[in-house]
Amino acid sequence: MRRPLRLAYLSLETPRPGQASQTHIDEISASLRQSGWQVELFATTRGGASSHASYLQRLLDYGRVQLALGRRLKEFDAVFVRSHFMALPLVVWASWRKLPVVQEINGKPADIGVTYPALKPFAPLFAWLYRVQYRMASHLVAVTEGLAQWARGFAGHDRVSVVSNGANTELFRPDGPRADIAGRYVIFVGGLVAWHGIGTMLAALREPAWPADVRLVIVGDGIERGKVEAAQADPRLLWLGRQPYEAVPALLRGALAALCVIEDQDGRSAAGVAPLKLFEAMACGIPVIVSDLPFQADMVRQANAGLVVPSANPAAIAAAVATLGGALDEAVEQGRNGATYVAREASWQQRGREIDRILASQLTGASR
Repeated sequence: MRRPLRLAYLSLETPRPGQASQTHIDEISASLRQSGWQVELFATTRGGASSHASYLQRLLDYGRVQLALGRRLKEFDAVFVRSHFMALPLVVWASWRKLPVVQEINGKPADIGVTYPALKPFAPLFAWLYRVQYRMASHLVAVTEGLAQWARGFAGHDRVSVVSNGANTELFRPDGPRADIAGRYVIFVGGLVAWHGIGTMLAALREPAWPADVRLVIVGDGIERGKVEAAQADPRLLWLGRQPYEAVPALLRGALAALCVIEDQDGRSAAGVAPLKLFEAMACGIPVIVSDLPFQADMVRQANAGLVVPSANPAAIAAAVATLGGALDEAVEQGRNGATYVAREASWQQRGREIDRILASQLTGASR
């Protein structure tokens, strides 16, 4: 009887409960285990935009985790890397041992400068670190087709596939309890970071078109929290901070709509976005209001699951909220369409099977 396949999952972006990185890692790992893999996570503890660790402490953490994995590489059949500029030592080490390395790409190198403006002068170095890794990788997995096309040109090869994000359709589903929040509301769930359009949402709340009886509920925390704190004098704003993952579906189900108004700061979103929050909101059966960026806008239009608005446009967001608030039958239908789409095409089980096939193909190629 053949032994189970063993996968090392490397994340130098520290996974934290309630954040997309943690959810993605947990769900992909669970799905791969269902496909027969034994998955072991090697992750840092000091990284991320919400960390108070110094850059030196983070660098030491990057080294510690990669050294721990490097010493045990012979125990694994493949390595799955959540793409990070500092993963180069482990990628070189694994390649030297002829171990398949699959890199998961969720964005471009420019993202670092958006999250940490002080690091923008080092952009050429970060780009080089990523490029070397991507060229050495056995295979690259991108979350959108636009990002996959960019990766092919950036890495100089065609060993690239698209595996988007998804939703836990057992947890995120239309039926179930609803949050005890009085009145009608639209909701944003996610990190309070620059490209999520936090300031634009808050500006939309002040637009004349925003319905007076609809609240804006924000769930999450991050470096943009100051903007939310400053706006709390408006009684229509309800900031719940970071909530347990299991509490989010009830918050979504009770909403009139969910906001996913990502912005294209420094061109970071031009290749398309496939945020976790979008799939989870759709899975809960509520319409979504999304910015007109590749992939997410295409998916919402294709499924007729909500409204698409211009990026960074408060007036358009307010008008979309008013439209859904005044056409409840249509909103219910769009919500139903979104839930059907996710259940059919975007569950984590499906995503795990796609990654399993990619990993299996790399093992087959390595054994030739």
